Amino acid sequence: MYSETTRLRRAKSYHDNFISSDLDETKQYIGQAIKPHALTLLDRKQSLSVKVGRTAFGRLSFMYIHHGADVHVYPGKLETLFLFQVPIHANKQEVRVGSSVIQVSPGIAYVVSPTLDLELRMSKYCDNVVLAVERSGLEQFLEQLLQRRLDRPLEFSPRVDLDQHGSQELVRLMSHMTRQLNLPSSSLRNPLVQAQAESLLMSTMLINLEHNYRDELLSETAAPKPHHVKKAQAYILENAQSTLTPEDIAREACVSVRSIYAGFQTYLHCTPMAYVKNVKLDKINEELKQGDAGAISVSEVVSKYGISSLGNFSASYRRRFGELPRETLRRKRF
Repeated sequence: MYSETTRLRRAKSYHDNFISSDLDETKQYIGQAIKPHALTLLDRKQSLSVKVGRTAFGRLSFMYIHHGADVHVYPGKLETLFLFQVPIHANKQEVRVGSSVIQVSPGIAYVVSPTLDLELRMSKYCDNVVLAVERSGLEQFLEQLLQRRLDRPLEFSPRVDLDQHGSQELVRLMSHMTRQLNLPSSSLRNPLVQAQAESLLMSTMLINLEHNYRDELLSETAAPKPHHVKKAQAYILENAQSTLTPEDIAREACVSVRSIYAGFQTYLHCTPMAYVKNVKLDKINEELKQGDAGAISVSEVVSKYGISSLGNFSASYRRRFGELPRETLRRKRF
């Protein structure tokens, strides 16, 4: 396992490289890649010697981070990203994720979920490799696997034992993909291959790491749903811009309203209208991510989906995606 992480460290041809001894420059660079954060030197006699390598890959990015000084880092809740952070050298590295405090070592990594508070203390000897995954991408992928909408945010157990086969498999896959992506030309960049590679890595992460949906994911509850439930789902997706009622959905699925409610509760763990709401949120999120802040407004996109209360919508949107709609629209891909 050590050899896999050191290979990630040696991938000096990351597509983007950053070297600095300036605290503000470092905060700005890593803040753009992950999240704005507080960065403090724990020993005023020391100076930063920061080295960062980063390769973006669709909804993922691979990073190597070394601060070169004893530091305290406090980003709070990441909100829009999941991080899987693997130490190369972990001398005196302590991490708090939510209420969990982890003493990081070469055999102990950690996962940060966007809904949990993050705080780090690292010595100058620490360096880490990081897999960052967009929250919306991973949660939507999980929904595809479960064949239903999530009823609560995805949260991973923070502590990861690198002696386990599953976590080793994920690190080996990270190592392989990073090496391939950092080559001058890689088939992984082909759109036909990229989607499959992203799916493979996210599947490996969801299957092998502990989280609050893992038991369901590995059980038979993700089995095919009844025809009337699948028909109702398809109808909602095709008519996301319309104002839908339970009666409309039941009529299209050729069953009673009572049967629609029972089917959604049993197989999707939500009511039909909660499912409609989440579909609208997902569609709006996709349009805002692809939109140009100078050409469209949030209200224009939202009104297409029959939503009149922008305040209530914004609160629901933030709960689902970790940021406000206007922040999604203005956010530039780094």
